[in-house]
Amino acid sequence: MNIFSIIAGLIGGLGLFIYGMYLLSDSLKKLSLGLLKSLLEKITSNRFKSMLVGVFVTSVIQSSSATSVILIGFLNAGLLSLAGAVAIMIGANVGTTVTAQLIAFKLTTFAPIFIFFGALYFFLAKKDKNKNKGLAVLGFGMLFMGLAMMSMAVAPLAENESAKNAFLAFGKYPLLGILTGLLLTIAWQSSSTTTGMLIAFASAGLMNLNSSIYIIFGMEIGTCVTALLASIGGKLSSKRLAVGHTLFNVTGVLIALTMAPLYLKYIPMLTDNVARQVANTHTIFNLINAILFLPFIPLFTKFLTKIIPGKDYVKKETKHLDKNLLALPHMAIRAVIKELVVMLETCTEMLKKSRECTVAYRHKLRNEVSIDEEAVDEMQKNITEYIVEITRKELPEKQSRLIPAILHSVNDLEKVGDYCESIVILAQRAFENDLIFSEQARIELDKLFDKTEAVMKQTKKALQYDDHDAANITLNIEKELDQLIEQYKLNHIKRLENDICISNAGLVFNDILTDLERLNDHLCNITKGILHLGKR
Repeated sequence: MNIFSIIAGLIGGLGLFIYGMYLLSDSLKKLSLGLLKSLLEKITSNRFKSMLVGVFVTSVIQSSSATSVILIGFLNAGLLSLAGAVAIMIGANVGTTVTAQLIAFKLTTFAPIFIFFGALYFFLAKKDKNKNKGLAVLGFGMLFMGLAMMSMAVAPLAENESAKNAFLAFGKYPLLGILTGLLLTIAWQSSSTTTGMLIAFASAGLMNLNSSIYIIFGMEIGTCVTALLASIGGKLSSKRLAVGHTLFNVTGVLIALTMAPLYLKYIPMLTDNVARQVANTHTIFNLINAILFLPFIPLFTKFLTKIIPGKDYVKKETKHLDKNLLALPHMAIRAVIKELVVMLETCTEMLKKSRECTVAYRHKLRNEVSIDEEAVDEMQKNITEYIVEITRKELPEKQSRLIPAILHSVNDLEKVGDYCESIVILAQRAFENDLIFSEQARIELDKLFDKTEAVMKQTKKALQYDDHDAANITLNIEKELDQLIEQYKLNHIKRLENDICISNAGLVFNDILTDLERLNDHLCNITKGILHLGKR
């Protein structure tokens, strides 16, 4: 028995299997993602239908991990309810067992044929869609080729009594089996890969159902890690789904442990094939879980809301642009100005959060600023469309002259939002690279943020009340800001020369100065427009 050839064959086969699984899953996902997303959006009112959607989606894309990531994205976007997502996730657990059932067919004889025709179709195809079909077939063939390689590599171990007893120990020590399944699935980030390895070892005669069952139970817990990782930094609803998925599977494993003797008694009655027994255990475990949990989804979601309390940060929306006002253009324009004030208030909040991030970076604030920036972009779009509707009405000359200035103001505020987000991104870069500003740089930034907040306050006053005094104040502050920024850039160069600060931190500092300068320019563009209007 050559240990090196066994290890080489096992590693090579596993690599081929994992890559084949990736190609198959990724290609199917690309081929069907549009359809699957539309299904996930629409069929979520009924928990049974939602579960079936989860089964179908995961059966098609061959990955419960991919389904969980899509679900978390939908929850973060507010397109799904938590109850609907939980039902789909339960279905996804059942759907992922289809992969195990396919693997258990052991189509190793036909694997080279799948590989040949898949590769040929890929190279001959002109369209990306057809290329993905070729890759899916190629991945399917590679999956079974890898399975065959693993089985052939470990076959000599079946003749070694010590090796055989080591694998059979998983049946004697359930905790060892669960831990092994858990760690393997975390390592591969795929329950299908762990199942494939089990089937390969079972096919070689190294493992029986008794030694496989506890690894399967551990695998069911390990598969939750992907959803937990995907939920980091997401909304509370996505965290609740990830925790719910984990609780669901852990509870299912605890129930299954009490039923292990029944599994060992009745599953062999269905088939003598050990590979098929492994696949059937995987399927039956998830079916029983789904049947037990489905009636309790409303209670389960309430429980998740209690253990992860709080509310998600809500995106601000336009609220003053009433279409009924379009018949009265002067009222419609007043509504637009009110919306501009809301837009400016949102930017003011963004600036304060970006300032906090430069002092002590927090990912929560980073996410909130991103949501606010999306809100500002939507406000710009909605206000612009509303103004276009206003221009379709007959306008007095005075009001028609207001329109270009208002449009410029909308675009300026959108840019202000962009620069606020840019400052947060720079703060994140500083945090991730352990960059620290010097004490003098910190004082200089504080002064610039103070003055920028003052400009925002006066801009709001000028915009809200057509206040020319406030508009003039912003222009005076801007002159001070320009002088300070110029001076602070020179100070920064001197600090670099004297080794008071490191160059990487200095680059971030310099970029923040530039963002603040441009941000204030856009604010003053608005107040210049107000002063110009005042002269009319």
